[in-house]
Amino acid sequence: EETRRPERATPLEMPERIGLERLVLRKVRAGDAAALFEAYAGDAETCRWLNFKTLSDVEQMTTYLECCVANWKAQRDFVYALVEPEEPADRPFGLINARIQLSTVIFGYAMARSHWSRGYMSLALRTLVDEVLRQPGIWRAQADCAVENPASARVIEKAGMVLEGRLRRHMISPNVSLEPGDGLLYAKTRD
Repeated sequence: EETRRPERATPLEMPERIGLERLVLRKVRAGDAAALFEAYAGDAETCRWLNFKTLSDVEQMTTYLECCVANWKAQRDFVYALVEPEEPADRPFGLINARIQLSTVIFGYAMARSHWSRGYMSLALRTLVDEVLRQPGIWRAQADCAVENPASARVIEKAGMVLEGRLRRHMISPNVSLEPGDGLLYAKTRD
């Protein structure tokens, strides 16, 4: 007998575009590949703590984004491109994703070094955490980061998530080592 993971009873209703004062979050599209490869996916320093190797060409980014578009349609994973409001919509500088696991939404993100330390990612994360926690059947939003990545921990904390603990041998950052390292788990829950 095949064992399958239970599906969510109610699909998430995520907006395709969220306009904020300093930032626009919009549904990612395959045509974003060149801009995102240039912004972060081909940059070893930006990809240092991510769970994939630094990409070597735009085609790899295109393949990834095609999967993102399909997952959005299937309502499994919602990936948003980050764009400054005054910039063209086809020049995203980062991504943030919200992946559903039953009553929990798990977040991940990456952004160009040129946009670090400006509060963009904390704003994006806080906005999406608040959005998912308003959804029926979602009770928990969570994110994690490598213990050695204090900048990412600050992003998560500024977004209003609370440290729940250290997860030993939890994550692999292949640009650093193939040996699992410790991670910090953060969450925000609905009462």
